[in-house]
Amino acid sequence: MVDREVFEGRLARLEELLRHLRRLAQADRQAFLRDPGLQAQAERWLHLAAEGCLDLAHHLIADRGWRTPETYRDAFVVLREEGALSEELAGRMEDWAGLRNVLVHLYLDVDHALLWRILAEDLDDLEQFAAAIAGAGDFSPPWADRCEVVYSYVRLR
Repeated sequence: MVDREVFEGRLARLEELLRHLRRLAQADRQAFLRDPGLQAQAERWLHLAAEGCLDLAHHLIADRGWRTPETYRDAFVVLREEGALSEELAGRMEDWAGLRNVLVHLYLDVDHALLWRILAEDLDDLEQFAAAIAGAGDFSPPWADRCEVVYSYVRLR
């Protein structure tokens, strides 16, 4: 059984990071691209969000006794293989693992225009992931009642 306290803590932190990231995404694109402070916030919060998703993935994988992932990207492949994620969502989450690797290891070469696009277009991936993994862990994320996308996703599983 998934440790509810651990899962809920990680999901709550992901919710908090999503709130920060969505506020950051409201900034003007050009202002974002000129402001190293906004860029640093985006880098850190995106990194933490990706890490949180990986923590949740690894926690569920270990709890269920599924095969051990060989890489961060592979964690989402395992979740797809076991039916916890759709193929489409698993592929998008593999991209988040790649983003995590760039932010951690290639931090001198971060493309801030790409980060802006992620802020503008890809944050829903994190909510969909949270809903899917919460469903696989047999409970809803803390914000499911406030987010129609997440709630609908959980309800359909």
